Amino acid sequence: MPQAPSDFYRTHLAALHQQLQNSPITRTYLTGTGIRLDGVDLMPADRFEMPFGTVSTVEFAHLFSIFDGSRVHQQAQKSTSLDDAPPGLYFTIINRQLIESGHKNRLGVFRREGESIDLFIEDMHIDHYYLNERQTPPDLGTLAFALCAITAHLAGMGRITLVAADGQGSSSRYVGFKVWPKFGFDAPLLPSETEGTPHLVGCATVQDVIALDESWWAAHGSQRRMVFDLSPHSTSWRKLIPYVARKVPNGSPS
Repeated sequence: MPQAPSDFYRTHLAALHQQLQNSPITRTYLTGTGIRLDGVDLMPADRFEMPFGTVSTVEFAHLFSIFDGSRVHQQAQKSTSLDDAPPGLYFTIINRQLIESGHKNRLGVFRREGESIDLFIEDMHIDHYYLNERQTPPDLGTLAFALCAITAHLAGMGRITLVAADGQGSSSRYVGFKVWPKFGFDAPLLPSETEGTPHLVGCATVQDVIALDESWWAAHGSQRRMVFDLSPHSTSWRKLIPYVARKVPNGSPS
């Protein structure tokens, strides 16, 4: 990774990161083995340049959830896509065994203009993310995202964005609006979204609602753009760390 680990990484993420890397799931599915990038076979120890610095194949695999045996295509996207993915550098991942049939996962990095003049922050966007539930262990998605978030933090990124799909008033096929908040993704509530629900008065965000009544969000939540804040001690990390710690051997909340 291009920079030294932060104090937050050392105090809150390092132990969990090691546990994730040592877990049987990671050692089976996310070792950087058998990855083919635009026709080139990558070795786990290979290093190459990304917009944010030099990474190894293993770091590349962890950042973009590239499972062993995947084929990957790199492509620059010049404008915002129809499904709201911002312009950036994207990686389309093909793995017929682990990714849901008929789908390809797609994740990328983009530059967001910061609050200060001439400051740009590298962010990550998850455009498509599907797993074949019949062919993968139950916690693969959780552990893969935790590795993604920790690696993105180590790379100095600011946040991870996505559109959490479906929910109230939409198809029930996808449940991203329920799943991604479990990992720490958050978004503002829509105007009057909790109107008529007295115990949710004062809630401003999805995480505010879930903290008070997760079942209400599962029944009434809906699709929207959500953000995982990679900055130290964020609400996102406070949600993700204990959740993932329960999924890995010897894990404990930090």
